[in-house]
Amino acid sequence: MTWYDLQKIGFCLAVGLGIGWFHFGGLWLTLQRFAGARLFGLVFVVSFLFRSFVTLAGIYFAGNGEWVGMTACLGGILIMRKVFIVKMQPSAVFRAKGSPV
Repeated sequence: MTWYDLQKIGFCLAVGLGIGWFHFGGLWLTLQRFAGARLFGLVFVVSFLFRSFVTLAGIYFAGNGEWVGMTACLGGILIMRKVFIVKMQPSAVFRAKGSPV
């Protein structure tokens, strides 16, 4: 493995973090802003399609169509997914005993 390969993996990992931030941040915004909308189903589907297109295109172009780069992008997305899961959980202080959440 050369220095160039390590730089490429690092770059793709960083791009994956940005793509993950865009994807899961967009999901959070969709759920927060449009949960009470009259056409929530349509908004949710359009948001999903747009986020998925941008995510897949970003993975492909950042990885330059090579599996190593695309895998590094996917790793960044999964890291950002975990960050969003931990960050968006309700804190233990607000949980009542015996509540399902």
